[in-house]
Amino acid sequence: MFIIGQLLIYASVKSLSIGRVTAARFTSLNRLNVGSMWLSTFNSWYECMCSVISMNLSSTALALNMYQNGSCQLFVSLPLTYTMETSQNSTLILLQELPPKNLAPCCSNISWLIGKMNSSQQASGNISKPNFIFIDDNDYLVSNTYKGAVIQFNRTTLNIIRSATFGNDTMSINYHNGLYYVADCPSSCNIYVVSSKNLSVVANFSLSSNIIREIIFIRNSSLMVVASNGKNQTLFLNVLSLSNYTSSTPSYISVNRPCGLYAVNDSFIYIGSWYSTTTLTPVSTLTYSNNTWSLSTLPNTTPNGTQKIFQTTIDSCGRLWVAINGYGIKIYDPWGYTLLYSWQVTTGMDGLHLTDNYELFIADFSANKILHFNPNIDQCTS
Repeated sequence: MFIIGQLLIYASVKSLSIGRVTAARFTSLNRLNVGSMWLSTFNSWYECMCSVISMNLSSTALALNMYQNGSCQLFVSLPLTYTMETSQNSTLILLQELPPKNLAPCCSNISWLIGKMNSSQQASGNISKPNFIFIDDNDYLVSNTYKGAVIQFNRTTLNIIRSATFGNDTMSINYHNGLYYVADCPSSCNIYVVSSKNLSVVANFSLSSNIIREIIFIRNSSLMVVASNGKNQTLFLNVLSLSNYTSSTPSYISVNRPCGLYAVNDSFIYIGSWYSTTTLTPVSTLTYSNNTWSLSTLPNTTPNGTQKIFQTTIDSCGRLWVAINGYGIKIYDPWGYTLLYSWQVTTGMDGLHLTDNYELFIADFSANKILHFNPNIDQCTS
């Protein structure tokens, strides 16, 4: 909750207006705090302020968190989403006035957000039966056609840059550290490791499954997690090299038709389940604690009728977005308790890619298109 109204004590240090409140801190919602820096240990907040001035940072300084241990955190730019929260071991110094809360209420007004996104649809791109979709470090938009090619697009115009085919039964494409992991599954699966620069194969390895969907990496790229859709398992593999993997402990967790994997961190993963004839399956979560992976479900996310969950993601405000084939997108709180918004954007929904500033790409399998929405939100204000 924003506490700007509680900034009751004001002082001035060399023409800087300072609002100070104890037991509070400024932070980005995702806790990454991009745009902040840590300064040396100080005895008081005003010593930290003097350091900011001596470093010629006063013109860009936005906020300071002064912690009881003497550490001082300086924000020189606003995170995309931010808040002020209670913190017993911190004093907050607000150095500049924040933008009006209703200017871009991404987090506090989801109807405003979806309305802005829905009215910002760009030209679509044509592609046969797109499945997965993402943006790589080259700023290419990348998708695969079902049992077909891997295609790189210009992310703005959706013009094709290049394409290549790896086998005859491509089930998914995944991205990690400059490489594509392309699953070709005619009977058992061969994973092609492909350079994102030129679509050349740099390695390959086999997995004993007839359908592989999403692949992710956690623990500093040392553990690969695989949605083995055909085996009803989420696999855990230790990464030894680009072509060498060994079973971890446990080697798998049984999950009904896993398809989409989204790692919030090294110990929490969302799973979407999809198959043409599967029973209705809600979003599942894998939680790692005390050397054990535990599977849970979020029952309120169970789809209806013939709908199936393809993927999930978390937005900049911490909400859970669920891509549902046969419906569109449903948005929940992070634990899937409360449905916050239903967006029937397309019933042909497969994969989605949502950027931090709410640019959205959708693989519309049924319409043979990539949909693109770009609301141009540079800063959320509440």
